[in-house]
Amino acid sequence: MLGHGGAATMTTPLVVETLVPARGVGDLGEIAAELAVAPSFAPFAAELLDFCHAVSRALFADPRAKRHGELVPLASFLRRASVSALGDAFAASAHAGVRQVPRGLAFHVPPSSVDTMFVYSLAVSLLVGNRNVVRLSQRRSETTEVLIDALNAVAAEHPAVARTLAVVSYGHEPEPSALLSRAADVRVIWGGDATIETIRALPLAPHATELLFGDRFSFAVVDAAGPDEDLAARLFTDAYWFDQMGCSSPRLVVGVGDGAWERIETLFDALQDEVRRRAYTLELGAVLAKRAYAYGALADRPVRRYRELSNELTVIELDTLDGFDRTHPGAGLFYAAVVDDLDQLAPFVARKDQTMTVSGLDADRLAGFVQAVNGRGIDRIVGFGDALAFGRFWDGYDLLAELTRRVHVPGSPA
Repeated sequence: MLGHGGAATMTTPLVVETLVPARGVGDLGEIAAELAVAPSFAPFAAELLDFCHAVSRALFADPRAKRHGELVPLASFLRRASVSALGDAFAASAHAGVRQVPRGLAFHVPPSSVDTMFVYSLAVSLLVGNRNVVRLSQRRSETTEVLIDALNAVAAEHPAVARTLAVVSYGHEPEPSALLSRAADVRVIWGGDATIETIRALPLAPHATELLFGDRFSFAVVDAAGPDEDLAARLFTDAYWFDQMGCSSPRLVVGVGDGAWERIETLFDALQDEVRRRAYTLELGAVLAKRAYAYGALADRPVRRYRELSNELTVIELDTLDGFDRTHPGAGLFYAAVVDDLDQLAPFVARKDQTMTVSGLDADRLAGFVQAVNGRGIDRIVGFGDALAFGRFWDGYDLLAELTRRVHVPGSPA
């Protein structure tokens, strides 16, 4: 076995592809057993900060990374200044008489639609001191291969940290995930509702917990009188890096106020220019699937206007959001609608709604909107261009808190 050594177990080997800390094959039972006894680090230990910063530098130095814009915010997230700021926030959340410690072994199941998510998930868990095992799909993009190469290069330079992590790949057979679920202290499942239902059927240890990130829907809101702020370029970043399949990628644009339709149509014209400028293209299969979906929408939705600006950009303008169906094919299809006032949008919000990307709306209006929604939905409100920016708070979770335990120690300082 490459990547993790150790004595052979007496059980039948469960052979999987190993990707990190080295490429090869290995017995998953041995990998899990070795991770279970590997020394762990204190949250935000210097070695963990060094490891993340080294991965950041490796990504910035890889010429292949320049072809994949989504790697830039990931590399920035992993920079020493960024992870140190996370550490400061983590320390500030401590309470007197309570020590924050790792949960133990974290098992991560990232989505196949967002190539970078497995590193974000791994990094946050690693930084708070957990040992980690990540399952990746057997179908991997160049972006994923760049990330694996960066992790392996840094793992070779940081063997102590490398002992606490493994990235493996296998198919949809249940046995590997069942083994890792039994071994885990926390299970982190990203992806569709179907994936969550499948993995959740596999039992955890009685003491273990899990974090679930299911299917979500996100939308953008533009005030008709707001500034331009290069919105088309920012909307491109939010929507097109993952072919609009990221959970926080906007799929609906809502204009607010008088003149909102003109503002929205101008925005999409500029977005089409941006698509051309970036030479973004879709595979034919994605174009045909989107077109078939759009034709179905024309038949059963309150469509005001249909605009197919190119294979890469389709806009369906709606007369009303009443009864809006949040199913969506991605691939550059946007719904658009208009409301007279932001408060009129509050009844539309559902629990499935994750990110609201905004332009031209001040803090007081947004605070009032959140109060009106009152927890029915919306976990994040960000500006255009920041929809895909990862942070400590995601889907309503405080990840740093969820991935650690609190131990009561009477009389100890925070």
